[in-house]
Amino acid sequence: MSAPTTAGSAASHPAPPPSIRSARALEVAAERARTPGSATGHHFNAAGAALPASVTVETVIGHLRAESLSGGYEAAKDAAPALEAVYARTAELLGARPEEVALVESATAGWHRAVSALRLRPGDRVLAARSSYVSSALHLLSAERDHGVRVELLPNGPDGAVALEALETALRTGPAALVTAAHVPTSSGLVEPAADIGALAQAYGVPFLLDATQSLGQLPVDIGAIGCDLLIGTGRKFLRAPRGTGMLAVRRPLLDRLAPEAPDVRGAHWTAERSWELVPDAKRFELWEAAHALRLGLGAALADLTTLGVDTVSRHLATLATTLRERLAELPGVRVTDPPAAGGAIVTFVVDGLDAGAVQQELARRRIHLVAVPAGHGRWDMDPRGLTKVVRASVHVYNDRADLDALVEAVREIVSAHGTPTPPRERALRSGAAVPAPAPATARRGTRCRDAIVVGLGVHGSAALRQLAARGLDVLGLEQYALGHDLGSSHGATRMIRRAYPHPDWDGLVDTAYRAWEELEDASKTRLVDITGGLYAAPMDRPDPLRGPGCRQVGPKEAARIFPGLRLPAGFGAVHDPRAGIIDAEETLRAQLTLAERSGAAVVDRTPVIGWEPDGDQVVVRTADGVLRTRHLVLCTGPWTAAQVPSLAGRLTVTRIVNAYFAADLAGPLGPSGLGSFSVDLPQGLLYGFPATGGRGLKVGLDSGPAWDPDAPRPAATAAELALLAEAVAQVLPGAGPVTESLTCLYTMTADRRFVVGEVPGVERALVASACSGHGFKFGPAIGEALADLVCGTARPDLDFLSPSRLFPGGAG
Repeated sequence: MSAPTTAGSAASHPAPPPSIRSARALEVAAERARTPGSATGHHFNAAGAALPASVTVETVIGHLRAESLSGGYEAAKDAAPALEAVYARTAELLGARPEEVALVESATAGWHRAVSALRLRPGDRVLAARSSYVSSALHLLSAERDHGVRVELLPNGPDGAVALEALETALRTGPAALVTAAHVPTSSGLVEPAADIGALAQAYGVPFLLDATQSLGQLPVDIGAIGCDLLIGTGRKFLRAPRGTGMLAVRRPLLDRLAPEAPDVRGAHWTAERSWELVPDAKRFELWEAAHALRLGLGAALADLTTLGVDTVSRHLATLATTLRERLAELPGVRVTDPPAAGGAIVTFVVDGLDAGAVQQELARRRIHLVAVPAGHGRWDMDPRGLTKVVRASVHVYNDRADLDALVEAVREIVSAHGTPTPPRERALRSGAAVPAPAPATARRGTRCRDAIVVGLGVHGSAALRQLAARGLDVLGLEQYALGHDLGSSHGATRMIRRAYPHPDWDGLVDTAYRAWEELEDASKTRLVDITGGLYAAPMDRPDPLRGPGCRQVGPKEAARIFPGLRLPAGFGAVHDPRAGIIDAEETLRAQLTLAERSGAAVVDRTPVIGWEPDGDQVVVRTADGVLRTRHLVLCTGPWTAAQVPSLAGRLTVTRIVNAYFAADLAGPLGPSGLGSFSVDLPQGLLYGFPATGGRGLKVGLDSGPAWDPDAPRPAATAAELALLAEAVAQVLPGAGPVTESLTCLYTMTADRRFVVGEVPGVERALVASACSGHGFKFGPAIGEALADLVCGTARPDLDFLSPSRLFPGGAG
């Protein structure tokens, strides 16, 4: 029998079903805005574990929170419609029927249950493509050794894909029990001719198991058009779903003939003492115990993909990967190892003379994240090609040309470091980056001297880094911990912005801050500030009442009309600021770092600064990895400021602050309709907070706490601390429920609660910004702009009231 004429290259990538077809172009900036992880580096590991979108993360967290409040069984009951919808979304993605879909813990779990249900016997032939993944191969080899199954490897053709003629010959030779292939292997960008394989398997009546682990989410996959009877996939790769999710699809009529070796109460009914009946659908392959939060996250990710359109995603990924493959191939000393039949989103390569693992580590130091795949993960594929390990880069919707530039330039640097170095200015010219003027002769001392180094990449450091890079300076940002860590003062979901301040000195900086936020939103194309209005309450006899542009005093009755959810104590008044609001803190950090890197800034995290000192017209900065030189040093080190500037040690106090979320009805008076940003000066301390949003409840904190060593362990909030917070909440926020979660952060306080922004006393080329004191986040973009001005020699007399020198009335010496 000859190969069916319906099999052809076009059928290998069938069109998606009409329900997920989309003709619109992918908006990468929007996808990056919805993907917080895209701000933490250049991520090329979608083939391993892609970065999830915010909505997926919040879906998972939301269900876990529901479990914590009502119990796992109750939460599952409430979520039953949403959980059932995951089957429909999975079926839609695969071109299957919902009853043909099982949700499993991983692709490997699906493989084991499907192959075990085939009940392979001694002498049964399994025709396996060389693209098969290690876990599948090991299972087959184990069945061959222990049960007499015959595993026959299908040869590849000249293009690196399964040789279809050889497959047909093997099928014609005698009965086969199974044909299996990986649609896309783990070890290259190969795309197997899945529809051609399926057509041949169907023609000879042999079940075809397709491993779609690496293709779901990056290629259209329709089991009917492909002709596979069994399909396995995972959520964590191109689907961008949580780890611990996967799917197994079994088409009828094969489904009706398969029974799992070890049925579970989820998939079978125990009908009598020694008998049971399988459920009629693919749920017979499931286990009763499942991570419902993760499954809901899978559903959110699938809904995301449906909205974008698989074909839209596929085009974007194929374009990026093709460009990357071409650019890497142009680099001397780099060999792209993808076979001619490559396509899709995966690119593999090696660097002459370097172990792929060493290349991966060098790239990781530059915040470029990908993996090295050893031959042990794909021996049937890699051994015949003489490969012991390859570097694998895989793109996704949050990757853009700037990411490609970063990866290609980094590989060029690595090659140069192990061969003939490419001069830095030539590297910048090749990449199209802004090229700083050559350093003066006094700066050339054998070590690269940057225009500026920013230490600490919280809100103020990342803002300064962005501004300096945008002005064309050669700038490096150093962070002692991982980006986005929760050990300092910039982490958490939200911050307050307001114009109400007790002294007119702040008015100019407040205006600058509001303008700077608008500019940052425009540049990042991301909404960062939600104007809710604000009420700031205190006893009417307070000696320094808040005031500010556009703000006005209101009494208790009007305050109750403005914010029905807030009840003022007797004798209290409030200041109403109609332009107050809530800042998206996480998105702000992401946006500033992203813009900084796009303007050419280098960012290195997990690199503590262990010392620095001026050296003529430079500053020497010492890290555990070596010595750096810069013309200007900018210290934005938050709670660690005193450690970097010892002269400030006696003038800064670090305190530990507790924040907590209280259960509240989103649609009630403690939600956005009845509350905005607020503070109330109570005997327990200044209580501040935001309405319930995003399923997390009412957020509040007390603006006081114990002194704290920033290097000491920071335990979770104690029962006593949460009780004090709950007592304060009960006074002014009636209807708030119990605490659902809590977090801690550190404030760095001055005696006058004003910031420290300006020249380090006695050191002309070093600046310090301790814009904290419990109210600094709202000024982040403005402080970054001010620091860049000072580095570039622009005077900022409007910041004299924040100068470090004010802390040394008798001189800093």
